[in-house]
Amino acid sequence: MKLIFKLIIILFSFNISLFAQTKKEVRKYKIKSTTVTVVDSKVEGKEKKGKDSYQKYDANGNVVEEEEYNKDGSFKKKEARKYNKNNDVIEEIIYDEKGAVTKKTTTEYNDKNPTTEIVYDSKGKIVQKTIFSYNARGEKIQELTYDEKGKIIKKSLYTYDKNGLKTEKKTYDSNGDLILTKKYTYEY
Repeated sequence: MKLIFKLIIILFSFNISLFAQTKKEVRKYKIKSTTVTVVDSKVEGKEKKGKDSYQKYDANGNVVEEEEYNKDGSFKKKEARKYNKNNDVIEEIIYDEKGAVTKKTTTEYNDKNPTTEIVYDSKGKIVQKTIFSYNARGEKIQELTYDEKGKIIKKSLYTYDKNGLKTEKKTYDSNGDLILTKKYTYEY
């Protein structure tokens, strides 16, 4: 029972920290960073305190750096992001506990939508590339994902209703076989 109570407190604290500030509030109050600390009471008769996470913001309220820590307070991983003038993520780099790059993702945009996303491995080699296509209304209608050799490994097609609400996503494998269908329904 005591353990469940502790977990509820930790989860509640974590959720508050995630939603404690919006982008608008970060800009309004000129918040530069947020640190979440976990206090585990009565661990072996003592109170144990450790860093849980850290977020650093730019002037537009975007998260430019995010760190996660293990339960013992040791560093787990870091994510760094760069944004374009429209506050879209154009680069994301993930670092492991030793500070080495494990993954890098770059995204190119047209006026408002992503057009290309490239994923690199720790050595800077392309491992995946996704091309996005849109209809005249700006709705994403297709995603083509390629492997490092340029071979299509996945294709997703989207359909929309007359209001522009997504109604279906069909995903196909590298052989063109349908592997997944998601249907979206809305209640008004």
